[in-house]
Order: sequence, then C-alpha cells, then structure tokens
Amino acid sequence: MRLTCILIPIALERAAAFGGLKDNTRVVRNAHSLPHRQLLPHSQRSSALDMVQSASPFSAFADLFNPSKQSATLSGSAAVGQQVVESFIAAINSRADPATIVEFFSDDVNFVDTSYYNPIIGKDELRKHFYLHAGSSALSTFAKSTDFSAAAIVVDDIVSVAENGKSKVCVMYHLTDDDGNDVADTTAISFYNVDDDGKIVSAFDVTEPVSPKPGDSGLKLLKTVSNLIGDESIVMTTDSINEKNDKSSTAVEQYFDAWNKRDMKLAVAQFTEDCSVRDLQYDDAFSNRDELETHLLRCKDCLPSSFNFVIDDIAQTKQKAGVLWHVENDGEPLSFTRGCSFYTLDRNGLIQTGFDIPEKAPPKTGFLKTLSSKFEAEPVRLIPLAMWVAYMYILFISDGILPGVNALALEQRTWEEVRDLSINFFLVSPLLHLPFSPVVHPMLEGVFNLLLSWAAMFACFLSDERKDKPNLLPFGPMLVGMQFLTSGFLLPYLFTRTPEFESQVYKEDIDGDLQQKVAEWRPLGGFLSTVGTASIVWSFIGRPEFGEFTERYNSFIDLLSIDRVGSSFIVDLAIFAIFQSWFVDDDLQRRGVSEDELMGLRNVAKFVPFFGLAAYITLRPELPSRNSEME
Repeated sequence: MRLTCILIPIALERAAAFGGLKDNTRVVRNAHSLPHRQLLPHSQRSSALDMVQSASPFSAFADLFNPSKQSATLSGSAAVGQQVVESFIAAINSRADPATIVEFFSDDVNFVDTSYYNPIIGKDELRKHFYLHAGSSALSTFAKSTDFSAAAIVVDDIVSVAENGKSKVCVMYHLTDDDGNDVADTTAISFYNVDDDGKIVSAFDVTEPVSPKPGDSGLKLLKTVSNLIGDESIVMTTDSINEKNDKSSTAVEQYFDAWNKRDMKLAVAQFTEDCSVRDLQYDDAFSNRDELETHLLRCKDCLPSSFNFVIDDIAQTKQKAGVLWHVENDGEPLSFTRGCSFYTLDRNGLIQTGFDIPEKAPPKTGFLKTLSSKFEAEPVRLIPLAMWVAYMYILFISDGILPGVNALALEQRTWEEVRDLSINFFLVSPLLHLPFSPVVHPMLEGVFNLLLSWAAMFACFLSDERKDKPNLLPFGPMLVGMQFLTSGFLLPYLFTRTPEFESQVYKEDIDGDLQQKVAEWRPLGGFLSTVGTASIVWSFIGRPEFGEFTERYNSFIDLLSIDRVGSSFIVDLAIFAIFQSWFVDDDLQRRGVSEDELMGLRNVAKFVPFFGLAAYITLRPELPSRNSEME
C-alpha cells in the first residue's frame, strides 16, 4: 500500500480529476467576466472598516462610483474580501515591493503555491518567498527583469462570499504578455480566506499543466496502478463528502457526492444540457452532458473505489462557485492531489460551465525556475557550478585524480588528520604548548589555518544577505559551512546567490544584530591577515624537529602525494583566489560607489589573493547607519 501511495499521486497529475470549464476562447472572461475595473494600489486601498459603510443614501450614491461595489450585490465582508484580493493582485501587477505586498496578509498566513513543495507559513517567510522567487510563478510576484517583464495577471472571474464576518474568495485568472496577448498555459485558480480585519489568512494557488496536455495517458497509467489497490467494486459508506442531505446541497456539492458514489448519471444531471466543462489535463472542453458523461465514465474505470474527492472549502453564490478540494484513499489524504475548481451556474442552479485544475505532481518547477532564471540572466554562474560539480566528484568519489583514497572510503587516517588539524585551529594549541595539542606537519597546519582565515574573511560580505535580498542558500550558514568544507559551500553560494539591485544599503538592513557587527567590523581584515601571516611563517619555522625549509618542504610534498585532505586544501586555496573577486563589485555598489570609482582598491581586492581582501575590508567605505542620518 505504501508503494501505491507513492505511485498514485504521480499518475493522478496526468489523470483527469473530473470536469473543468471552457476552452481556450476564455468563455468566462468574454461572456461572464467582471467589468474591467481599475483596482486600487495598496497605498490607496481602503481599510476593511472604511469599506463596510453604513447604509446611508450618501454611501449608496457613492457606491455607484466605487468600482469595488459594482459587482453583483455582496455583503460587507464579501465585498471586503473581494477588494483585498483584487488589490493584492493589483499590487503584484504594479510591481510593488514584496515588503508592501505582504501587508495584505496576516502574520500567521498559510500560503500554498503548488509550484513549490511546501507551504509558506507566516508573513516573514512569505516576504522572503516573494523576494526569492519573483518570476517563477504568477503569485510569486514578477521579477524585475524577465521575459515577461511587462506581464500582468488578468482576472477572468471571481466569487466572494461572507461567513461569520469573514470571507472566502475564489479567483480564476491568466497571464498576458507586454503586448496584452494571452500567455499560453497560464490559466490558474486561487482560493483565499480573508479574516474580519481584512487580512488574507490562507491562500491556495494552482496552475494548469503545460502543453502538450497529458490527456488519457495518465488514465492509462492509473488504470494499471489501481490494480495494486484492490477490488474495483463500489463499496460506499453511509457518509458522503457533504454532510448535508441532497435537498439542501447545491448542484456543485451533489456533483462531488455523486462522483464519489460513482453515480455518473446523477453527476452529469447537475450540469445543463449545453454545459461547457474543461479539465485542464486535456486540450479541449467537453461541450455537453454526453461528452462529459463519457469522460467521467472513463475516469471511473480507472480510479479505485477507495478514492474520494473531498471538499476542503467552497465559496458559492447563486451564480458562481469556487471549490478547494483534495483526494483521499480510504480516508487518508494523498500527497499532491489537491486542486481548485471554478463553476458558473444557470438560473436553475445547474452548472453551466466548469473549470478544474489539479495540483501538479512532482517534480515541482518553482524552485527550478528560480534557479534556472539566475543562469539565464548571468550565464557566468555556470563557471562556479561546473567547478563545484568537479570539486565534489574529485574530492569525494574519484580515485587517481587527487592523491589518496576518496573521502567516501572513510579511511581512519583521514579522520585522524582532520581531528588533529581542528584541535590546532588558528595555531592556538601549539603556540600555547597545550598538552593535548597533536603533532602535525607544520606546512599542512599552515595551509589549513591560512585557508580557514581566508574563509572567515568572507564574513565581511554578510551584507549580501538582507531581508530585502535573501538568497536561496542563506549566507550565514554557508559561511559557517566554509569552515568545514570550504569550497564545497562557497561555490554553490556563488551560483545561487541573488544579484545586488540596491545602490545604497544601511547597516540596519543586514539580517541579524551579530551579522551587522561582524560584517562592518574593520579590525576583521587586520586580525585575519595576522592569522594568515602567522600560518605562513609557521609553515617555515614552526616545529623545528621537521628540519630546515628544504627538508620540511620535501616531506610536505611526500605527504601530499598520499593525502587527499592536504591536496584538497591546495585546490581550495586556488579556488578562493579565483572567486574572492566575485563579491567585491556588488559590495561597493551597495556602499554607493559607482563602477568607475575606487579603482585601485577595487582591483587590489579582486586580484590580490587574501591580503588584497584583508586590505579591502580595512579601507572600504563604511555602510551608513539610518540612526546617524536621522541625527
């Protein structure tokens, strides 16, 4: 059964969940869409209390000129919810800063973008998500420079309902390019819950799969996999997904209930004769009851009887309904089987049009799009990527390229050497003649401590990590990792880091009080350069028992010829010398230094290994403080 739970969600992504709405002519937008209204930017948005006006003649007259009140009659909470969601979308379209956009959300918001594996919990995490993944999905905001730099979210239809002072809002939308043309395969449905303070407390967004559509291929796979689950006979319990009885249930709820009972006659009876249903797993719409029934019967033959579609939330009026749902197997939710549907109803309450989008199964593309966009914008990132792959392969896997056995061999001698070098960190133990200080070749100790002091020197670039400039790999943990695996952490940070857009950064912008102090501590360069110099001197004169220079050098070369760890340190020194320059230009930019200024300091920092970076830390302009400017 565990195998089934892994295979089924993958098959479901290509299987038809059940009906959907309209074809590519965007029937809803053209025939039923809301009026094209000017949405208010966040800075001008009315508060929830302002929007719930008293029912006075003057406010009624004012509503005629208020675009948010021109939709079909909504209760106060429903109007608030719809306005909040529309304003959120408008803020995305206007390229508002993520710090502004997140003000539409509650502090503990649960934001699910199905382009990613995990939900985003909390306003701070959501802001980080918006900064990091701009351009990777519509609701991740638009990047400052992408192929769709002038793209926009166009709302096709929207439904909002009030419930206990709160509201539920379901939106169907698509993207247009900078010429106003529809972008293919961008139809999506979002479901929001808005609290009584006018804040979005939860959001769920799902987008159609790219073309070519999976079609029946998923059903065929699911048919094979379903045999692992057991008997296809229909065994129904007395409970349905809806606790309401048939008389009180709406057509949408009865459709789900009939589907779970595998009563397809009853299911299609909830639709009009001329319905138009679109399942986004398919290229074309099902244009009437007969086509829809054929499709549902095909799905019925492939889905095990233990599979139920469970309604998680619903926003429904007499004209429209938005549904958030997931799939369960014997009462257990299946991973990656959530989805959203949007329906329009006729005057008799039957479903006229339907549009269904199931969640895409792994692999999720959001993170991959974010990463690939960095290489597209700056192909030079391929250099540290290629070097990192080679580094990890040569160090951990290969035999014969570097001396010694590979790191995965877990040779005892290797771990003893690492332990001894760590005990003699920064030469403190041998210089103080501590009794537990092990004897290690002085040149190996010198190389090791020079390398670690160099790695620590990158702490001067901690301003590269800020709340408005997060990185896919946070710089703080990567800096700590560099003390253990040096280039193994430096290189991936370089090819994944967020480029610098700001021309002026303040000390207070650096994420974390300790990071602020360390990043701008001028003595850091002098202290670490002293450690590095001492390491070099130690290599030549430390531990006299290792002889004069020629003798200790020859013995060091002999050691490297059999030592994977020591030889990897030499590779690390070369990598650090090559890539220390990658931080300098961005660091000067955020200090307000233009590209043609401080050329001498810039070139020393970029092209003089280790000591040039130490001099740069000491002599570079200081980041200003907002507090001092206010004074």
